[in-house]
Amino acid sequence: MSVTEQHVTAAVQAVAQVQEQAAEELPNLITILEHFFPKSHFVHFLFSWENLVFSFLVLGFITFRAISAARKNEFLPKGLQNRWELVMEGLAEFVTSILGPRGMEHVPFLGTMFLYILLQNWLGLIPLMKSPTSAWSTTIALALITTVYIQWVGIKEHGFFNYLKHLAGNPIGILGVALIPLMLVINLSIEFFAVPLSLSLRLFANVSSEDKLLYKFAELNAMYHWLPFFFQLFANVLVILFSFIQAFVFLLLSTVYISLILPHEHDEDHNAASEKSPSPIHSPST
Repeated sequence: MSVTEQHVTAAVQAVAQVQEQAAEELPNLITILEHFFPKSHFVHFLFSWENLVFSFLVLGFITFRAISAARKNEFLPKGLQNRWELVMEGLAEFVTSILGPRGMEHVPFLGTMFLYILLQNWLGLIPLMKSPTSAWSTTIALALITTVYIQWVGIKEHGFFNYLKHLAGNPIGILGVALIPLMLVINLSIEFFAVPLSLSLRLFANVSSEDKLLYKFAELNAMYHWLPFFFQLFANVLVILFSFIQAFVFLLLSTVYISLILPHEHDEDHNAASEKSPSPIHSPST
């Protein structure tokens, strides 16, 4: 077999794997439209970008509900405003418990990311909808946005040159200068490769597995005339719980990564206090 034939065979196998993975998901509205209108360019466009379409659907829902709650700005909150305030207070309390009082400035980003991921995870439970986070293209985009935000926080807190010095391993002496290339490779690999992969692959693997679980139970219901229906309900409860856990883990890891790049204020205060403390008084020798 020639090299070209090997490449063609590998490509065919890769396409088959993708099609097999797609077949293990419940059909959504866009895939149904693609099935009935295969020659429609608009439907084919939606089908090609279905994860982005459902992502924007969740984004629009969050924006609409947040604006609706903000317009009902009452002194004694009730209804939608009360629910939003409870959610935001819980997120703020969690973030500040890790980052301290200064964590409040990171609550808008972290809280929005948590709600966005959570609702994307839950969207697949609605008939004819799909969880965009079941695709790695969605989770890697979310992870890269978070990575950029974390690095921006590091530059803002330390300054650009101190940030570069941090990436270089804070070199001291000739040996530290000689190790700068190695430390740059290690730190850049961790910050811009390991972190987004860790955030994205964990979320993608779990949500895609949940979608496959729902598909298998739906398949069993079709085969055995809805006898396993109660097991399907139990699986839905598990998916709701695990989807929340995955969104929470993404929030937790993002908050921890921010805490690692923030300056350690207690160390700075301790050093400043040591410098300002009066020197010990020595009793005169006799």
